[in-house]
Amino acid sequence: MLCALACWTYSPRLLSDNAQDVVVHFSDDTPRASSYFNSFRNIPLSAPSDEAVFKHAERLLFARGRIFVVDRVGNKILMFDEKGDFLKSTAKMIGDGDHAYRRVIDAAVDAEGGKLYVHCDAPYQMMILDLDLNVKEVIPMDYYMSEMTIDDGFVYGLCHHTKEKKNIGYSLVAVPKDRLDEAPDTLLSHDKGVAGLLAGGKSLNACSDGVYASLAFDNTIYHIAHGKILNQYAIDFGEKGLRAHPIPEGMNREQFREQYKDINWAITNVCGSDSILMFNTNLTTNYILNKHTGECKGVKAFGCDMSKWTMSHFTPSQGLRHGMVYALSPFIFSEFKKFVQEEGAKLVDPEMLKTAQESKPGGNPMLIVWEIK
Repeated sequence: MLCALACWTYSPRLLSDNAQDVVVHFSDDTPRASSYFNSFRNIPLSAPSDEAVFKHAERLLFARGRIFVVDRVGNKILMFDEKGDFLKSTAKMIGDGDHAYRRVIDAAVDAEGGKLYVHCDAPYQMMILDLDLNVKEVIPMDYYMSEMTIDDGFVYGLCHHTKEKKNIGYSLVAVPKDRLDEAPDTLLSHDKGVAGLLAGGKSLNACSDGVYASLAFDNTIYHIAHGKILNQYAIDFGEKGLRAHPIPEGMNREQFREQYKDINWAITNVCGSDSILMFNTNLTTNYILNKHTGECKGVKAFGCDMSKWTMSHFTPSQGLRHGMVYALSPFIFSEFKKFVQEEGAKLVDPEMLKTAQESKPGGNPMLIVWEIK
């Protein structure tokens, strides 16, 4: 009894009639990329000026032949055409005016409506832009969302709870996109967490069949559409998950990092198709979930029988029907070209060399956009 009181136990919530328990099977094998993808394309993002260079692609938005990059570190949204040529950014909107912002937090695209929704901090507000990055409306808000996305009727946000001045607990909220000044509904909530811990990537993502969300310290993926939870996948990572390792209440960040460094505690970067979901966690593993059979594999990487380039983490994206994206840093290509110069071009794959040569030192990443089967 004392043990139960002292720990946060994990149990999936039965919030819908379609709750599925999914056991992960880890493998050291490298599955062929062609087993899961139909095709890929490379999009080198140009950097003709300082304004065009971004520090980190936190999220990629695709709509009507445009690519929007959410660069929270650089405090701007950048726009490229479908070939990767830079068009415009929101850098000149930073300020204190009526159509300005202090800090950009996240963004989502409504391709059908031709709108870009940008959530900002200091003060909290939602900026609604057209797809040419012109401000159409600014809506004040009285709450903060660390992440956001959108479907045909609702804006969804991830919020942090505060308890004793520490960020403990998370909730998922939804508000009609045409009534953003209203108080949101809470779809999911829990009071579990360790203050100051962040996982790479995004835990709130939109796919072709709806929104997928996962709260930190809850190994469940929730499928949401039209403001409701449709189904959920409770992911059992075995000895590498929270079920086998409940977290003692009051644990600080240093203790957690020491004792739980090999535990999956956050699910991020969900993307997929009608039959497959792919996702990452706080660890460097790729997960592949067959939505029809419930089979889930954990692998280190995909085989290079298609593109020769692979990464451990996907880049969160919205607007691709069945898509997954890698954003390859210019540093990777610079190091590869240095290797070629030192070891000789005969030792490397011609396709890899061609792709590396298309990149520019100090510029922007190259996107590898995959179509999932």
